[in-house]
Amino acid sequence: MSLRLKTILGVALIEAILLAILLTLTLNYLETTNYQGLNQRASSTTQLFASTVKNAVLSFDLATVDSFTQELLHNSDIMYVAVVGGNGSVLSSAGDLPDSFNTNILEMNAQSVTDGLYDVRATISESNIEFGSVWIGFDLTGLLSQIQDAKNWSMLIVLGEMLLVALFSYLLGSYLTQRLSELKNAADTIASGERNVHISTHGKDELASVATAFTNMIQALRDSENKTETYQKRLEEANQSLETKVARRTADLVRSNEQLREINHQLKQTQEKLVESEKMASIGTMAAGVAHEINNPIGVVKSNLQMCQEYLETYQKWTDIAERVVHQSEPIETLTRWKQRHFVDDIYDDFSDSLADANDCVQRVINIVSALQQYSSYNQQTRQHFQSVEIFAVIDEALNALSPPKNINISIAASLYQLPPVMGRHDELVMLFKEVLKNALQACERGHAKMTHHIDVDGMENDDLCTITVKDSGPGLPQDDSHRVYDPFFTTLPVGQGMGLGLTYAYDIVRHHQGTIQLTSTTEGTTATIALLRQVTRAAANNA
Repeated sequence: MSLRLKTILGVALIEAILLAILLTLTLNYLETTNYQGLNQRASSTTQLFASTVKNAVLSFDLATVDSFTQELLHNSDIMYVAVVGGNGSVLSSAGDLPDSFNTNILEMNAQSVTDGLYDVRATISESNIEFGSVWIGFDLTGLLSQIQDAKNWSMLIVLGEMLLVALFSYLLGSYLTQRLSELKNAADTIASGERNVHISTHGKDELASVATAFTNMIQALRDSENKTETYQKRLEEANQSLETKVARRTADLVRSNEQLREINHQLKQTQEKLVESEKMASIGTMAAGVAHEINNPIGVVKSNLQMCQEYLETYQKWTDIAERVVHQSEPIETLTRWKQRHFVDDIYDDFSDSLADANDCVQRVINIVSALQQYSSYNQQTRQHFQSVEIFAVIDEALNALSPPKNINISIAASLYQLPPVMGRHDELVMLFKEVLKNALQACERGHAKMTHHIDVDGMENDDLCTITVKDSGPGLPQDDSHRVYDPFFTTLPVGQGMGLGLTYAYDIVRHHQGTIQLTSTTEGTTATIALLRQVTRAAANNA
């Protein structure tokens, strides 16, 4: 493909894309503004007309209703107006009415109109009782015609613009290719070995500058060829010694690169720990503030709900007494009809159920506030000095506190008995393994109901670390959620079945013990790997 054709196609393509974007945005804006304006006008007109004829419909003043109907039809874009009573009868109508008034002829908005007629309906109601409805049909043929004319004119403008761009591109390409062809011929001559080449350098544009540079390049090439022969021998002599230096320098660079890679890895880990620590501290402060702010209104709501229940019991007693009084003064059928008409028998049960649900919701909020306060208190409390703690005793106490179901088998490897003690706080380590084991139990309960699930607890000793693994046979974590498992209040359980603080507590405890925790999840289950120090440095013990 020649440069001239590329220039024409490139400029035309850019112009076409820009015009297409401008045309699309303009037409979309035109359609959107017109349709939105029509939707708003149709809704406002229908609601206003319904409010206007409401009193006349309620009083069954058909003359007034008909007068309003005829007056509204004077609008040029309204095809018909109809007022329909509550029983479906037409109280007043004008214009070209549809065959029937049912919701099937209604459109959601003006954009969904296919027959050119926008049918809109508004109800006539009083005290939430529907007494009728208003039906109005708006003519969209004029609007659709204007939009189509705008599209046609836009296409004509685009075609004209494209023709002008193609002509300009052709002229520009011809001028450029003429000078470039001269440069190409000169380059071919130089490639064949000839150095006596002369090209025109007249003009002040970029092509003239290129021609001047090309001429200078030819002269520099002549000088370079002469110097090359002289330098060739010197390069051959220096090549032998240079190869030895390059090899030695390459080895030094490889070692330096390995050291830099290791330092970068350590810096990245330190940065991740700092970010996680700052995030946890900020969330602890937030939790304390939220708990304080929510407690007061929740206490008032709970007190009011309890009082409403007392009022409901009083109302029930009053209703029983009223029935006995009325029974003595007039026939019981009167009170019975009144009770049936006002659904008195259902009020007490509905009111009581509503209050009970409200109480449950308030209790749920109270539990959340309690969890917030507990997390804030835990995150801010001062740690005591670490002591020697037996891993097996901690895990055994955590399992006794959980009481796992019978359909989940938990196996503890013999290696846990042989692990040396770790340095830490007994109560915090019990809480750590209780939350990890509880998370494994919940994962198994979410697994296949017909298979027997199992949890394997194992341990090993490696230098100054004791590593404990808890592996379950649950469905595993979604990959998108794996980076959020330690975030406070994040949980994969259904609403109301978990606070989402278990693994957050576990992460905080491991961090305060200068250990690590890592979750590895597949479709066959999740493995939690916890590493704790057998002993802790003096600085860590004082900061704990």
